[in-house]
Amino acid sequence: MTVEPRRTNPPGIDPDPYDPYPRRLLLTILSAVIVFSSSMTIVSASLPTMAVSLDSTESFLAWSVTGMFLMMAVGTPVLGRLGDVLGHRSVFLAGAVTLSLGTVLCGLAPTATAFVAARMVVGLGIAATIPTAMALLMAAYGVARRSEAMGWFQMAMTGAPVLGLVIGGPLIEAFGWRSVFAVLAPISFGGVIAAWRVIRPSERNRSVSIDWWGAVSLALATLGLLLFLERGGSTGFADPLALLLAAGAVVALSAFVAIERRVPSPMLRLDYLRRANFTGPLIAQPLAQFAYMGGFLISPLLLDELFGYSVAGIALVLLFRPGSFSVSSPVGGRLATVVGERPMMLTGTVLMALSMLAWVLAALWVNLAMVLVGLVLSGLAMGLASPSYATVIAGSVDPSDLGIANGMNSTMTNIGMLTGIAAMFTVLGDGRDPADFATVFAFGGVVAALGIVGALMVNSTPRATGSAPAG
Repeated sequence: MTVEPRRTNPPGIDPDPYDPYPRRLLLTILSAVIVFSSSMTIVSASLPTMAVSLDSTESFLAWSVTGMFLMMAVGTPVLGRLGDVLGHRSVFLAGAVTLSLGTVLCGLAPTATAFVAARMVVGLGIAATIPTAMALLMAAYGVARRSEAMGWFQMAMTGAPVLGLVIGGPLIEAFGWRSVFAVLAPISFGGVIAAWRVIRPSERNRSVSIDWWGAVSLALATLGLLLFLERGGSTGFADPLALLLAAGAVVALSAFVAIERRVPSPMLRLDYLRRANFTGPLIAQPLAQFAYMGGFLISPLLLDELFGYSVAGIALVLLFRPGSFSVSSPVGGRLATVVGERPMMLTGTVLMALSMLAWVLAALWVNLAMVLVGLVLSGLAMGLASPSYATVIAGSVDPSDLGIANGMNSTMTNIGMLTGIAAMFTVLGDGRDPADFATVFAFGGVVAALGIVGALMVNSTPRATGSAPAG
């Protein structure tokens, strides 16, 4: 079977609702990238076992998580833009191959350093596949059904970590941590083959050159900021190296803005930042992720210190959060096509703030029921709103800029996540009393509530015409 000669739908034209290609495309893309989601949680949970096996420490191996997210945050906008210029199919396939090779290298890694490097290769592959996958899906499903497609995409990407824990845990206990990658590698390569055969060719934008200086300056700005957060979270934000990294990020960002104002084909058109539908989600989603991920990593400490749960017990309780996220994502995508994206983003913001309030009460009362309420509400908040974040941003840019738009969305999301982790751990400090946990969750709730500013900026996509607002 060869690649189908038909091309993706022209911009602004919705596909035939009876065409099976969009559904086949969704399943194919998920088969190629789902190994990344599956391995995220199981790697984090397996760090103690891996540290012993590789004669290393948990703190060093934690870079297998941090380094991967750094590669994703830095590479996503650049590789998303490459997809706009070279064709989304080509860049997606290159990323899927890189992801597969990284997965193999993880399983074969002889040392802790090699494993961390292999996970960074995985991060590079994901940086290429996620923005181009979203662009391919948005083109295939058309404006009217983008939210629905993103809902199913989010469901799979958030449900896979749950399956990774459920299946990977017993697998590691029986055969060791390398067995996880032995299972995931052939699945990943199978996804590459399916993607090569199924994904239709996408147009190249030959009239646009690649803004390499803009790409480098944006990458340096993002890397400097994230390393500042990492360093500041561990040694204090007044640490000289942390301050130097922050200054470097500011200089690089200033250079990026200056470059984008001059070049004929900028990496990111700065006038997009004046469009409410582009900027609004870039405010609302990172603030929601600030509370979501910060709370996600504080939660195990609370369950350990106040409830005395074991690691296995904590993992079982925490499954309620990604579980509710996964189940509610298709619902959020469908509702967005009915009531509009703005109400769904507002709903997500309110639910995230309420989830932090539930955690405050859970800490003060040492009440498991409120813990479960907080977990479910935060999962619902992200599940119901996430499809709208992606589709509103995509609808605010020209079709030729879908890759960079999705890339900027992913990068800002990662920045929100890492900022939340660093800031909430800083607020918690060494305190482990109920009031200490209540304070840090109250802080997360205030930050999440600020996301209402971004949600209120958004105008929902008009449903009657199927056209996207300019913002």
